[in-house]
Parts: sequence; C-alpha cells; structure tokens
Amino acid sequence: MVFSPSAARFALVVVALVSVAGCHVVTDTELAQIRSQGQHQGPDPEKILNEQLIPYADKNARPAAQVIGAAGQNFDNACKEYGFRQSAAFPCNFWIRVQGKVIKVDTSSRVGKVFVDVTPASGGEPVHVALETGPVVIGTGVRDGFPGVKYSDFDDQTRFAVFGQDLNKLVVARAQKSLKPKVGDTVDVAAVFSSWSEPTGEIRAIPVTWK
Repeated sequence: MVFSPSAARFALVVVALVSVAGCHVVTDTELAQIRSQGQHQGPDPEKILNEQLIPYADKNARPAAQVIGAAGQNFDNACKEYGFRQSAAFPCNFWIRVQGKVIKVDTSSRVGKVFVDVTPASGGEPVHVALETGPVVIGTGVRDGFPGVKYSDFDDQTRFAVFGQDLNKLVVARAQKSLKPKVGDTVDVAAVFSSWSEPTGEIRAIPVTWK
C-alpha cells in the first residue's frame, strides 16, 4: 500500500495528537515529589531532639560512676543493662547522669571540655568525666544512643551521617547558650558516652540535657 505525502503528514499529526493526549505536564515540584516517592529522607533532627531525645536522655541516664564501674568490670553485661547498641557495627552507647563538681574548664581547643568529679554513691575515688561542650564534639553517640532512630530510616549512609552531624550541632548550640559552668560549680547533666570495650583513660561524654 502506498500513501501520498499529504496522507503521511496527516497520519503523523494524528499520532502526535494521540501522544500528547496521553501525557500529563507536571511542575518541577510535582516532579521532585514523584522522584522522592518511596525514599526515606529521615526524620527532622530538631524535632527529634526536642520532642523525643531530650526526654529520653533525662529519663534513661544512670549514675555515671555506677555505669562506668560496671563497664569496666564486664563490658558486655554493662552494655546490655545500661547501654544501647544499634548493631555490632556500632559502639555501645551509655546514657549517664553526671552529678558533681567542676574541677576544670578547657577551651584551648575546638573540642571544649568541662571536667567533672563524680563521687560514687558508695564512696571511694571520684570518677572523672569530660563533658564535650564544643564548638566541636567527637562521635555520634547522640544519634546512635537513641533507639527511636534507625539506619533504615534513611536512604543511604550519607543522609544518616548528616543527621548525626545536625544533631551534634543542635546539642552544641544548646550547650554553648546555657551550659556555662565554672570551676567549683556543681552540675547535673544527662550525657552519652560511647565505647567499644572497657573504658580506659578519659571518659568523654556529650551533654544533652541538664538541670
């Protein structure tokens, strides 16, 4: 069968009209929403911190000397009793109640520290805890010590890492605004410290809430 040029042009116009009729033009916003369907962007860090993480830390923090002493005697048992570990790929994270006297404030580096002497309830030598007050804090214990947020809540490792960094920034901002103890002051702080094994040397903890 042979088509004339005019008939061929008519057929092309019909096909084009049918194709356009089956399409739906979307805006850039709609396109972004379509592409993001099924993706896990992760929760909002500020909302998680204020509404869930701070109350969790305040409720679950245990006396620092008790927890650190238990971790030094039998780390695995202490992790099960006092700590939280997302999986074997993460360190154990302990929420501790740091109640004691400030003996030193170190602002010589960006990892600012407030050193606190914590006396065990049963007596004995005090336990020394270094509270990291920033502007830089080391580690992701704030993120990893909270069971309400999981790696599977995010699409990939990058988003999970950024969430942890954002939490640290928020915690530091709060600490630098209202946690400004001086040597001789008494503090009552709920903080988290992370460890892979029996703690040795300096116990560094990130403060999350305080009284």
